Amino acid sequence: MRSIPATLQTTYANLVQMHVNRPAFEFEGSPFTMVRKGKTYWYANQRPAAGGSPRQRYLGPDTEDMRARIEEMRAQQQSLAEFRKHASSLVAQLRAGGISGPDRDTGPILRVLTNSGVFRLGGTLVGTHAFRHYDLELGVHLAEGTGWAAQTDDIDIASFEHLSMAIGDTADPDLAGALAQLGFKPANSMTPKTPTTWTLANSKYAIDFLTPSFEEKQGPAKLAALNMWAQGLHYLNFLIADPISAVSPYMEGLLVQIPRPERYAVHKLVVSQKRNAASGTKKPKDIEQARVLIEALAETRPHELNQALAEARGKGKAWRDLLDRALDITFKAPIMKHDFDRDIVWFDGVALGQSHRCAITEEALDDHFGAKSGTAEDQLEAARSNRSKIEAMMRFKFLREPSAETLLTTSDVDSLKAASGRG
Repeated sequence: MRSIPATLQTTYANLVQMHVNRPAFEFEGSPFTMVRKGKTYWYANQRPAAGGSPRQRYLGPDTEDMRARIEEMRAQQQSLAEFRKHASSLVAQLRAGGISGPDRDTGPILRVLTNSGVFRLGGTLVGTHAFRHYDLELGVHLAEGTGWAAQTDDIDIASFEHLSMAIGDTADPDLAGALAQLGFKPANSMTPKTPTTWTLANSKYAIDFLTPSFEEKQGPAKLAALNMWAQGLHYLNFLIADPISAVSPYMEGLLVQIPRPERYAVHKLVVSQKRNAASGTKKPKDIEQARVLIEALAETRPHELNQALAEARGKGKAWRDLLDRALDITFKAPIMKHDFDRDIVWFDGVALGQSHRCAITEEALDDHFGAKSGTAEDQLEAARSNRSKIEAMMRFKFLREPSAETLLTTSDVDSLKAASGRG
């Protein structure tokens, strides 16, 4: 993958920090906390319009990051004009550096969602529109050469029902009215009184509102803060837990909320195995997005990736079975080759829809598979004689530590032998 220059990564980090520290709206007095259902949340009084009454606005849960943001907000309030001028210049630098932003159809819609407070009130952008933000988050061009994996029309917004109820604040301006002004209408459905999808007239463009379902039936639920109905979906709670801030490079930038990239990758692995034949290109798209994220994360954030996988596996047999199917490596008696420069024997399998390089070190072959010497012939003979055992270990390691290449070292083999026996 081609890296994004460090200067652009720094520019983006500064842009995100500006937006995160910027007050979501003008407020009077000091931000304050309120306890709702045993949890503490931050609020502020919004500066009212002429003749209007002050209104309590939700800022976020009480965390160390939120308290730091409150201090920044108090100390570094900027005028709106100054903010827009500076932020717009950073967005211009990103776009001049080849970073693409939302298109002319998506940008205005994201702007309406942002200005209505969707992301401030707990909404998380999911799906491919979230995926397109990970280039700057991870510092690489993820979809380069596989651009179809980043193509989409629909916008998916997910939120927890219980958080939406607990906040005690609502979208302003009214989200349904704001979408109607853009030409969106509730889609016809089996439950017209609880529409979870809004479509744009004379277009395939749609906005889907989603929420985690913890019941067997995945029915609609009301997101009180957004005053919208959302379709319940299984597995979604894992995806949107602990989201992060991101900025879409459109106009002065749009502050949104997206899933953590490691959670997005693992969630795509899981849902890819739930797709049926009628899903068309959705399954290969899920796999491709997961693959490129895994390759990037394995290089820079392997702990976070493996931790997310372990958490998903800990959710039970259904999760483990789906992940095992998604991360399976297949082999068709590939030719084994010796790489003198790296002191390895390597061969290819197929994983996540692509050729996958598997390798074992000479030291591992010496210590565990009876290689007679360090010559290429003896190393290859040891690998060929133990092909089935080595392939099984490759599969097992990839299930728990997926990456662009699966490499077995001598220290891996003992632990994998023990672990593979437990399943």
